Amino acid sequence: MDIAVIGITPVGCTVACLLSHAGHQVTIVGPENKVARIKADGITVRQVWDGMIMTSAVGAETRLSHTPELVVFATRMQDTHAAAVQAGPFIDGATIATIQYGTKPEQVVARVLPRDNIITCVLTMGATCYSPGEVTLNFKGHMVVGKAYDAPEYRVDQVLAVMGKVFTAHKGYKVAHYNCTRLLLNLPYCIPAIIGEPVQTTFMDPEMSRVAVLLLKEGITVIEAAGVHIEPLPDFNENSLKALLAAPMDEAAVRFGEIIVNMSKIPCQGPVLGSIEQGELTEIDYINGEVANIARELGYPTPLNSLMARLVHQVEKTGSFISRQEFLKNVEEAIQS
Repeated sequence: MDIAVIGITPVGCTVACLLSHAGHQVTIVGPENKVARIKADGITVRQVWDGMIMTSAVGAETRLSHTPELVVFATRMQDTHAAAVQAGPFIDGATIATIQYGTKPEQVVARVLPRDNIITCVLTMGATCYSPGEVTLNFKGHMVVGKAYDAPEYRVDQVLAVMGKVFTAHKGYKVAHYNCTRLLLNLPYCIPAIIGEPVQTTFMDPEMSRVAVLLLKEGITVIEAAGVHIEPLPDFNENSLKALLAAPMDEAAVRFGEIIVNMSKIPCQGPVLGSIEQGELTEIDYINGEVANIARELGYPTPLNSLMARLVHQVEKTGSFISRQEFLKNVEEAIQS
């Protein structure tokens, strides 16, 4: 199958490499400096859990210039609208799959491209990309494939068949609910980005894990108040999360830290710190900032998720991380306000 992956991101590079390795004709689209790197060296994905290394010589272009059968949007949320506009003349009857960390890439794409061509993919994957085309895959996770609009079932099945070759893929309904579950699981990743430490190092500290638990509690309250049910992802047990959040705080913090520390054999950046270390704007407005926006519409306070968004923007602006002591002071002030 002729597939275009739009976005030279950790997700985009992983999807492009795996699909190419599975025998598809893949072109990845992104900025000129990243395209040049991939043209020279291809894309390499290293799987942490088994040591497997895959390298694929995918095509790389700065603009989509032909009509593929499948277009996969793996851009950062803030880049998605411009990418959809550029791709528009070449979409024609192609199936469109959106896949990223944000809650609503399909909504952004649907403003520009045919909404009934759009299929949503919700992926629980941990990938680190220290340079364009060089991906460390910490864990592969699962993918839920469904539709936010009225795409015909054959498009869902088409994406499910393609992605099922490289991920453990499942057909899902009420895909917006799965998106909100993925959003919830991403909320703690702002903390490593604020203090500038790997995910595992950050959450070995019970105080940092305590803040993560508070963020999750705040987030689940807002999501449920919005009338969204937390749909269990294939590798995520809703009851386990609720049991964790119902435990005494000290116990919950320790348990959360253990889960994160055991997530990968090597240190992970997480999606927010990864963007900062690459000198790129983060998607924080579509993660913690999205929770704050939903809460604002409902009249709910979200002091912690709102604070996290502000602190990440401070790090982006100043180029300086915040000490643990200062971070915890900000958290306590936000709780007391």
